[in-house]
Amino acid sequence: MLVIARAPVRISFGGGGTDLPAYYKQFGGMVVSTAINRYVYTFISDSASDALQLISSDFRSFYRHEPGSTFTIDGELGLTKAILREFNLTSGLDVFVASQIPPGTGLGGSGAVAVSMVTALAALEGRQLSKLEVAEMACDIGINKLSLPSGKQDEFGATMGGLNQIIFTQEGTTVNPVAAPAGVIDTFQRRLMLFFTGKSRDSGKILSDQSKASREQDPQTLERMHRIKALGYEILSAISEGRLDDFAELLHQSWLQKRSVNRDISNNQIDLAYDLARQKGALGGKITGAGGGGFLMLYSHEEHQPEITSALSGLGLARMDFRFDFDGAKVLLDQRD
Repeated sequence: MLVIARAPVRISFGGGGTDLPAYYKQFGGMVVSTAINRYVYTFISDSASDALQLISSDFRSFYRHEPGSTFTIDGELGLTKAILREFNLTSGLDVFVASQIPPGTGLGGSGAVAVSMVTALAALEGRQLSKLEVAEMACDIGINKLSLPSGKQDEFGATMGGLNQIIFTQEGTTVNPVAAPAGVIDTFQRRLMLFFTGKSRDSGKILSDQSKASREQDPQTLERMHRIKALGYEILSAISEGRLDDFAELLHQSWLQKRSVNRDISNNQIDLAYDLARQKGALGGKITGAGGGGFLMLYSHEEHQPEITSALSGLGLARMDFRFDFDGAKVLLDQRD
């Protein structure tokens, strides 16, 4: 028996942070994001014994569970173990999870892990889950079962694929594909750049602080979050109408708002790289995810990209090429006995 599934990671353009329950349950949230062709893979096969064996290449971790012993969901592999427990599959399997990006780099890797595993395990059990059901289950395990300080955009972006507006309310989540004039999406992809800062980070503290400020209705934080959401709607309009240079300026304004929400979102290395990229021709950008490290995303016309790449390479940042993914989560191989 062998089942292989994958789910893409994502980059977010606008509205980031408004997908946190502490914010959207009070004010409603909206994110514009796209899935990209970097994936988290889940491989499930029969174990050579009744034991469950779980391997993560990203965390270089191995976990073995013997039938009859206590199955805990703590530690580095807590999310993957919680998903297995949700499906009541704790014996007789080898589960291997691998990602094309380093963990903790702001591309929604944890959400993609959850979606990839839910997709694979549902196929293993022959359960017909819709993409929305996959995303909701992945969110429920992370946010409600594990109490992780995370939002919902990663799971929905990974499940659905494509360039989307995702709306979050207390009543539910709605995914609207972004329509743009002919040729705009291809140009958009060519003008976006990703640079790895070389540093991973734990987003938990940043997101916990942000959630706490939203729950307690800290005036300064809420003002910035409301502005980030408003800029998200402006970013959506700019992409939909093909005004890509306007999008870049809005992205820049959104980054200025975001990095003022929490002092840990940016640092001297990020600020130096961003300012240098702007000097070399980038029109806008931001750090992906919660901030503090990971990938620096930039928007630049094609003719400036070689100079930007050279300049940031001199600072130790490595460029990663990518394209948008429009498939979302999918089963690649289903060879059940």
